[in-house]
Amino acid sequence: MSVALIFDSTTADIVSTTILLPVEIWLQIIDELCAEHEYDALHACAYASEGLLRRRAERAIPEEMTFRTQEEVARIKVRQHWEGPWHVRTEGGRRRGERLPIPHLATLASRLAQKWTNVQQLTIERAEWRAQGLDLPTLLLDLGCLSQICHLNLDDVTFPSALTFWRLVCTLPHLRWLYLRDVTFVKTAIGGRAFSAFRLLSATNLEHVWLWSDRRPGSRATDSAGLLQVISAQPVLSLRAPPWSKVWSLELWDVTLPTAAAFARLLYALPDLQLLVIHGPCTFSDHGFTPTDVPPHPGMPSGFRTIELGKNFSLCSDPQSVHDLVDILIRSGASRRLEKITAWLSPSLRVPTSIDVALNRLVKHAGQSLKWLELMALPQENLPLFYEASAYAAPSIANCFDVLANTHLSYLLCSVEITREGSSSISPLLDLLHQITLTISHHMELRLRLTDDADLATLWADLPYLDAALTQTSFDKLAGVWITFHPANESTSIPRAMVSSCLPQLDARSLLGCVPFLRPHCGSDGCVLSIALM
Repeated sequence: MSVALIFDSTTADIVSTTILLPVEIWLQIIDELCAEHEYDALHACAYASEGLLRRRAERAIPEEMTFRTQEEVARIKVRQHWEGPWHVRTEGGRRRGERLPIPHLATLASRLAQKWTNVQQLTIERAEWRAQGLDLPTLLLDLGCLSQICHLNLDDVTFPSALTFWRLVCTLPHLRWLYLRDVTFVKTAIGGRAFSAFRLLSATNLEHVWLWSDRRPGSRATDSAGLLQVISAQPVLSLRAPPWSKVWSLELWDVTLPTAAAFARLLYALPDLQLLVIHGPCTFSDHGFTPTDVPPHPGMPSGFRTIELGKNFSLCSDPQSVHDLVDILIRSGASRRLEKITAWLSPSLRVPTSIDVALNRLVKHAGQSLKWLELMALPQENLPLFYEASAYAAPSIANCFDVLANTHLSYLLCSVEITREGSSSISPLLDLLHQITLTISHHMELRLRLTDDADLATLWADLPYLDAALTQTSFDKLAGVWITFHPANESTSIPRAMVSSCLPQLDARSLLGCVPFLRPHCGSDGCVLSIALM
């Protein structure tokens, strides 16, 4: 085979020539280059060859590289042809919870500056960022030369202060995604000198921020309070262009702050915020919120349109804190602009909890601006965690989630659990459907979760009621329905013919469309069987 390359083992250069060598020899050369970390030469081989040789050389060039010691960094031969991997990972400790110094990060940055221009993601794991062990100005200068980095992942990392953390963030001019898991700070207090230092930081292109915690044994919770304090503190709001001024997506594991007003200031400090996700508990040490608690400010972000509240938010939040959060959104006017709300509710809305009441207030105040509503039922196995919130239930309120004001919905998702206990399992769902009058084309997704195979009898008894509800005149503009069954056992059979016989009116109107026999596929929450009503 004619290959326009020859490798000189002394200089590791690729010299243009034409030479005939057996394919087996070239494959051995490629393997040797890989073993010697000669990625520049491998890149030249891949560029100048074709077919099997090109594929072999390309596979030998890593898309991700991990460095744990300075010796590993020194073994990398850096030249001018290869632009580096897509993802660079720097690790301190080898085990979860083991945080060790990372002097090799400085070595890596100095060697790669202005050379590995292909690096777009930087991950730092299991590390202790020691100011005395790093020449911070030089390190940040070198990292700033890796100008294509747009993803920064910090996992199990300790910083000396929040200011050091933000200096790292501001060093990367094209950073857009910031993912934090189990990040903590030695100094959590924010003093006057730190605030003054923030004025020297330049704005970034940061758009998405995740603050996450595994909550596994031995893991540390992300110091969201310390980090969010920097963003929400009033002196920083006077900055002309703070580093977080372009953030439009904020995803939090939890919200733990001294007051609801502190959280309001956080939202006010993110003028471009469009999406807020809270996966876990919401807790304010002091309760109550009034607009006067927040100093004068232009107000809630005008583009704020979506809020998603996770299962653990409803399970583990302090009920009064949830009411405070809803008060923030209502009194600031943000609720009137919301277009999408996702929330988890108690399995039976016949006995709504205080958290259900608070979430319903938010939905009602959204009114006609709300176009997308997802109401998920908490699984029965989570009920023990829910008992405390249930103690705050107000018995005098309406016994169903109120969506009468949301007349412009274009998508509604509901989930319910089918059980043999008590009255019809889908009664809350039916109550909800009877409130809806469609003024625009509407899509609906219904998720029916069976906790036991014996619940199938209840399912077959309930489906005709669902059939009647979905064929009422108020649903004339219904554009499509998806019904998803979640059996307790993946071997459970839900025959298509049986579903059709239990939904006769939908079937007669051809809303029960041409869908092949139900086939199970395993998802993260078990076996799922789906049919589409079109």
